[in-house]
Amino acid sequence: MKERIHSKTAPGKTPELLTCGSPWRRILLFSLPLLGGEICHLLYGMADAFILGRVLGIGALAAAGVASGFVQLVFGLAIGLSSGFTVITAQCIGSGDRDGISRSIAAGISLSLVLGLVFTAVLIPLTRPVLRLMNTPQEILGDAAAYASIIIGGIAVSIFNNLFCGLIQAAGDSVTPLAFLTISSILNILLDVLLVAAIPWGVRGAAMATVFSQLISAVLALRVLRRRLGSFLPRRGAWYPGRRDLAAHFSLGISMALQQIIVEFGNILVQAVMNRLGTVTIGAVAAAQKIRALNMMPFFAVSRAVTTYTAQNYGAGRMDRVNRGIFQTCLLCLGGGLCMALLNRTGGRFFASLFIRDSAEGAALAYRYIIFSGYTVTVLGFMLIFRSSLQGMGKHFGPVMSGVMETVMSVLAAFVLIPRIGFLGVCLVNPLSWLASFFPVFLSFLGIQKGKGP
Repeated sequence: MKERIHSKTAPGKTPELLTCGSPWRRILLFSLPLLGGEICHLLYGMADAFILGRVLGIGALAAAGVASGFVQLVFGLAIGLSSGFTVITAQCIGSGDRDGISRSIAAGISLSLVLGLVFTAVLIPLTRPVLRLMNTPQEILGDAAAYASIIIGGIAVSIFNNLFCGLIQAAGDSVTPLAFLTISSILNILLDVLLVAAIPWGVRGAAMATVFSQLISAVLALRVLRRRLGSFLPRRGAWYPGRRDLAAHFSLGISMALQQIIVEFGNILVQAVMNRLGTVTIGAVAAAQKIRALNMMPFFAVSRAVTTYTAQNYGAGRMDRVNRGIFQTCLLCLGGGLCMALLNRTGGRFFASLFIRDSAEGAALAYRYIIFSGYTVTVLGFMLIFRSSLQGMGKHFGPVMSGVMETVMSVLAAFVLIPRIGFLGVCLVNPLSWLASFFPVFLSFLGIQKGKGP
C-alpha cells in the first residue's frame, strides 16, 4: 500500500501543491521566480558576451558564438534528462505517493551519475571535429574548441545542478532555486572579470567561470534537499531503484533530451551554413542572440511552470485544471509578445551597441536580427506552452515530433534561404522553425482531449 505524503505519520516538509486555486494565478506566481532565474541566466550570458566583445574584440565573441551551438547541445542533454526525471517526481507529489517520490529521486540520481560520465567521455573528443564540420573560420577555431571542451567537461555538473534544482521545483518551491542561481550568476560574472579581464585567460577563462559557478549552485541545492526535504529522500533500501523505475525515468528523460538534441542539432547545421558569411556576421548574431534570449526568457519561465503545474494536476486527475491553465497562460504569452516587440523596436540599436563597438556593420546586422526576434517570439511562447503541458503529462510523441519539425524547418530554411537571401535568411530561420514545431504539439494535445492522443 502506498504511503501518502499527507499522512499524519509522515515526517518532513509537505511539498507545495499546485492543484488548487486560480490556474493562471498559480502558474504566474510559480513562474515569477523561474523568470528571475532566466534573468540571471541572461545576465551572465550577456556578461560573457560583453566582456569578451569589449576586452578581446569581435573575434573572441565570434569564437564563443560558434562554440555555443555545440555547448547548447550539451545543456540540452542536461536540461532534458533532468526535466524528464523530475516530471515523474512531480506526478508522484500530485498523487500523494511518498514511496514513489523516494523511488523517483533515487532513479534520477543514479541515471544522472551514469549518463553524466558517459556523455563526458564521448563528447569531449568530438569537439574539434564537430567545429571543423561547422565551417568554423580557422582564425577562431582554437578558441572555439577550447571554450566548448571546458564546458562539455562539466556536463555532469550541469546535469546534477538541473536535477537538484528541478527536484526542489517539483515540490512546488521555485524561489529557492532562484536564490542559488542568483548566487551562481553573480559568481560567474565576477569570475569572468577575473579570468578574462584581469587574468588574461581569454575564452578559456569565461568557460571555466561557467562550470565553477554551476558547481556551486549544485552543492547549494543538494544541501537544501538533504535539510528541508530529507524525509522525502530515498531510504537506505530505496537507493537501488528497480528496473521499472529506471526504465520509466530513462524513457521520459531521454525523450525530453532527444527533443532538445534534435533542436540543437538543427541549430548546429544552421550555424555551419551561417559561418560561411564570415566573422562579422557570426559576431553580430552572437550578440543579437543575447537580446533574443531576453525576448524568450519570460516564455521559458512560464513553460517550466506549466510543466510542474500540469504534472501535479495530471497526477491528481485534474485535467479540467490543466485545460484552464493552458488557455489562460496563452493569453499571458500574447501580452508578453507584444511587449517584447515594442522593446526591441525602441531599444534594439542600443542593445546591439552594448556588445559591438569595433564594427558598425556588425552592429547594424545585430539590430536587424533583434527586430525579427521581437515580432515573432509569441509563436515560440504558444509552442512552449503546449509542449510543456504534454511533457508534464509524460507524453513523448508530440514533443519529440515538435523537435523534429523544428529541426527540419531550420535546416530547410538555412540551406535554402541563407544561400539565396543572405542575412535575411538567418533572421527567418527561428520564426519559421517555431511555427513548424507548434503544430505537432497542438495537434497532439487536441488528440489527448479526444482520447486519441499517444
